[in-house]
Amino acid sequence: MSEQELRGVPAAPGVALGVAWLLTPAVAGARRVDPPLRDAECERALAALDAAAQALTELATRLPATEGEIVEAGALMAGDPALAEAVRRAVLEDGLAAGPALVSATGEFADAIAAVGDELLAARADDVRSLGRRAAALASGDGQPRRPAADCVVIAAELGPADVAELAPAPAGFALAGGGPTAHAAIVARSLGIPMVTGLGEAVHSVLAGTSVILDGAAGTLTVEPDRKLAESATLSMRARVQAARRARELRETPAVTVDERRVGVLANVATPQELWLALEAGAEGIGLLRTELAFLDARAWPSEQEHARLVERVLSGLGARPAVVRVLDFGADKSPPFLNGTPLRGLELLLSHPDAFADQLRALVACAEHHDVRILLPMVDRADQVEEARRLIDEVRGGAPMPPVGAMIETPSAVLGAAEIARSADFLSVGTNDLTSSVLRADRFNGGVGQAHHPAVLKAIATAVQAARTGGVAIEVCGEAASDPVMLPLLVGLGVDELSVGAARVGEIRERIRALHAGEAEELAQRALESSTPEQVEASVATPSARRP
Repeated sequence: MSEQELRGVPAAPGVALGVAWLLTPAVAGARRVDPPLRDAECERALAALDAAAQALTELATRLPATEGEIVEAGALMAGDPALAEAVRRAVLEDGLAAGPALVSATGEFADAIAAVGDELLAARADDVRSLGRRAAALASGDGQPRRPAADCVVIAAELGPADVAELAPAPAGFALAGGGPTAHAAIVARSLGIPMVTGLGEAVHSVLAGTSVILDGAAGTLTVEPDRKLAESATLSMRARVQAARRARELRETPAVTVDERRVGVLANVATPQELWLALEAGAEGIGLLRTELAFLDARAWPSEQEHARLVERVLSGLGARPAVVRVLDFGADKSPPFLNGTPLRGLELLLSHPDAFADQLRALVACAEHHDVRILLPMVDRADQVEEARRLIDEVRGGAPMPPVGAMIETPSAVLGAAEIARSADFLSVGTNDLTSSVLRADRFNGGVGQAHHPAVLKAIATAVQAARTGGVAIEVCGEAASDPVMLPLLVGLGVDELSVGAARVGEIRERIRALHAGEAEELAQRALESSTPEQVEASVATPSARRP
């Protein structure tokens, strides 16, 4: 086979050069059983399903909080009476052996979930299929997963989160025929720092084991039998990534200060202890955004105070005296657990409409603040009175404990218009550029809408928020994807943002870029960008030599 490029969907960034390792689990033994043997075969199938659930539960205890919650959700699905009944029918009525019956029943169960059309339920459908494959392997006597060779690229039809966790850290990357970037397997891969491409289609199954491949998790491509030039380029990219991580560790005590001595704080967006560890190794000054909702996307009810406390303590235990900006549950839109499916509300508005559930999380955060530098962040704020209402609720639940700092996220045009009043009600502001960009440009970020944060309209909204923070005497950070965008970075520094919060894997890179910037020149650049008419003009300005210093 000559060089061939397969295109899929980016799911976890990074470049991986290795040989293809095919994950094609087979179900051993006969496919059908005679009627007299079916009762015993049914019991064997159900026992394998139970054993698979126990294995997932045990694996979940060895993983960080968010990944553990995701994997454990697969174990809970094994206890669904409807799934058990589907397995019984497959054996007793259809005559299938235990292994094929488990694959068939979980496949039908998963298809029914996916047919609902909800993106989050589709992710759970992948988890059910993974559970079926695991149970089938146990029923056929193959309880131990095959181990890939080091530095290979795993090629599979689909993977569940437990599959990724068990195969790691050996693989250099994952190439999947199905799946998607929001699937639980992709979430675990991103957390573990392993590149992944999903949605490559049936063509990926034509790749032969041992074939040289290059996986580009950012571009969403799998190149089969790359030529020498491309292989050398991939090798350089992988080496550069390793060297950048090493350089970041060596410079983690060196502050992010521009050449004209303006300091910019660099913190990390995290959801797990592992992400925090990676960020601190690269010099992160704390947590700029702790996403608490990700651990509860499979919850069947509002989390309890104890569940909130356990989640936050798991992550903050490795933080030391550094600050942690903890965002309260940002449920709604693409992040709705089953019990909230269909709700039109999101973020702070949703929480204020459920004050008892909101109070449980606030009590947990206030308690954590007694041992850590916790700062509470309110998502999707529209008006200052919402901040005041949240502060009153915090005041009610804190008892005699100190009041933690309370921040407000600026993510909507309404919040931008009321930014001055919001700043007077909050202790700090945080700009969520993902939602702000889509709302200002009216692009649906959840349905393929495209928006550029360096669009002049978005930059003007950010500039308004910065001015409101300055007038109100409070700090302002940016915690969206734009904080680590090469085009946006000098613009944000030039607009006067105090702190940037970025993904754990980008901390070292952003700190290094800040040390190469000249803040005075960045201010001039930002002013030109605000006067521009199109994002293309802004890009051209940033690309000029005067925009940065080497």
